Amino acid sequence: MNRTLSIPKVNFLRNRQPSLQEIEYVLDFIPQATLLVDLDKYRILLVNAKLAELTAFTRAELTNSKIEELLPNLADRIPNFHAFENTLTFKDTIRTHQGSSIEVRVDLARLNPQGTWGLVTLEPSELQDLKAAEHKRQVERYEDLYSLARVNQETTITQALQTALELGHRLTGADYLALYLVKSGEPGFELAYTWGVDEYFPKTILPEEENDFNERLIWTPGKRASNPLFQFARAGNFAYLTSYPLGQKEAIIGLIVLAAKKSEHTQDNASIFKIFATTLSGIIQQNTLRENLLLNEMRMKRELDIGERIKEFTKDGIILLSPELMIEDLNPEAEILLGYASQEIIDQLVSNVLIGPSNLIPALQAAQEGISSPNLGEVHLHRRDGVAFLAHISIIPLLIGDKLEGVLIFFRDLSAHEQFEIRNQQLEQRALLGEVTAIFAHEVRNPINNISTGLQLMAMNLPQDDPNQEVIGRLNDDCSRLTHLMESVLTFSRPPENKFQRVDLEDLIPTLLERWRPRLARLNIKHDFLATSENSTITGDPRTLEQVFSNLIGNAVEAMKITGGVLTISIRTHQQEGNRQHVEINVIDDGPGIPDELIDRIFEPFVTTNRNGTGLGLSIAKRIVTAHKGTIRATSVPGGTVFQVIFPIAGETEA
Repeated sequence: MNRTLSIPKVNFLRNRQPSLQEIEYVLDFIPQATLLVDLDKYRILLVNAKLAELTAFTRAELTNSKIEELLPNLADRIPNFHAFENTLTFKDTIRTHQGSSIEVRVDLARLNPQGTWGLVTLEPSELQDLKAAEHKRQVERYEDLYSLARVNQETTITQALQTALELGHRLTGADYLALYLVKSGEPGFELAYTWGVDEYFPKTILPEEENDFNERLIWTPGKRASNPLFQFARAGNFAYLTSYPLGQKEAIIGLIVLAAKKSEHTQDNASIFKIFATTLSGIIQQNTLRENLLLNEMRMKRELDIGERIKEFTKDGIILLSPELMIEDLNPEAEILLGYASQEIIDQLVSNVLIGPSNLIPALQAAQEGISSPNLGEVHLHRRDGVAFLAHISIIPLLIGDKLEGVLIFFRDLSAHEQFEIRNQQLEQRALLGEVTAIFAHEVRNPINNISTGLQLMAMNLPQDDPNQEVIGRLNDDCSRLTHLMESVLTFSRPPENKFQRVDLEDLIPTLLERWRPRLARLNIKHDFLATSENSTITGDPRTLEQVFSNLIGNAVEAMKITGGVLTISIRTHQQEGNRQHVEINVIDDGPGIPDELIDRIFEPFVTTNRNGTGLGLSIAKRIVTAHKGTIRATSVPGGTVFQVIFPIAGETEA
């Protein structure tokens, strides 16, 4: 027995003093070395078998001997004990039969307050230290077991398993620990974590060896090395090696291996090993479960995010209905198409909101039976304000197994498609009209030329002062205007093909201004040309570019022909987003300006401020600029107009 017996303050017999024989019988049941002393006579009355065993004296040798012969310090403390105390604890040195001394702790207690007998128990200090060390070891083991139970609270699986292996080292005393995990996607085990020197452990356990580790294995010296781990243990001169499978027998997830070079594999360690292996299995399985849950959560979140993005940005209106055809949700596009805010129609019957063709309600009722209607055709739905729009509708039941969880309605606004068809028809009609106009203009030019020739002949045959000369002149002017109009119509309806090459606008525009110089001087119009661009070379057709700038210069001259003024043309670098540089050309006049009602339509055909113009010049100019991947715009105020033309600068290899 290893328990400590405290000395109770009791009377053995209340009615009489116990005999020494009775007390001796009781003393042998006390687990510590014990003696009965006479406190008045300083004599040893009785000793138990434990004391005789501790000192190697016989009971007879110790009985009736003096206290100081066995315990020198006890005799010195008895007087003080008589006066003030009922119990006493101190350290002393006890003499053995061989003449040696043993340091002991002495506990003295009076058997009764009035008696002269004292009971003394002795505990060797060495044994006390062993008990204290064992107690400390047990406390540390309990703390380590508690820490092992909480190790899964580590932030990562790596930290958790490394901490668990360290605790396993402290709990079991194993010098080397190795954790093998099932190899991903293939049979066998792979070394994942170690404690201690790991260079001798096999990195993998091959598939043909795997079945050897489906149950607990123990190797000790002298045992056959039947697998790589046992061979490792034998080669390393280990005292033992043991392995435990992790997980269930039919679903092994890993293997924990423990080995030591000095300590033995005890039954006590076997229990700790089992607890340790079970805890590791829990850590790995819990982490696997956590990872699967996180993976599923991420997958679900991703699917939800994708669904939300699709719902938010799809061009289809989407309505989610309950099995009872109540509106549960709808996307922003559906709100826009129908004219309802979602909070207004949630929990409303869909038939109160989605007003459409006669086959809509039967299709919804069929969806309640699990029947899809992926194409109800192109039908008209009604918005909240009653306006109808062309739509394509699909109705899809949401089934999980045989249970209906809801109904999805997809509908797409086909109004733009309908408008596109109308626009396409208009373009086809315009193309046809253009062909007819081109043919008409071509055919009309010949009669106009004949009329003009006849009028000129008549003018030549009449005297200069003939009154008909004025009429003939006006008719000739009208023929000229008709000829110019027909040429413009032909140019507009059949634009010429561009022959692109590198064109430097700083050369082209001044050359063009020189041609206009006589007319500008005649109309009292000054002109300035300003070039600040580092590069003004573009890719274009010189002939059609001249047509653009001749038209812009001609319009400016027309605006200033009565009052005169200044024509300014500037070229500069244009700052625009993107990597490619652009050049900007501004044609500025200080004429009366363009009326506000015409400025937004100035590039449309047949829109003009010149009563003698055709209204096609700026339209043709815009078409040419667009063909050169450029832009043209007009701004005007009373007292001036600016036409701004922007072209991309030519690259090094462009031609």
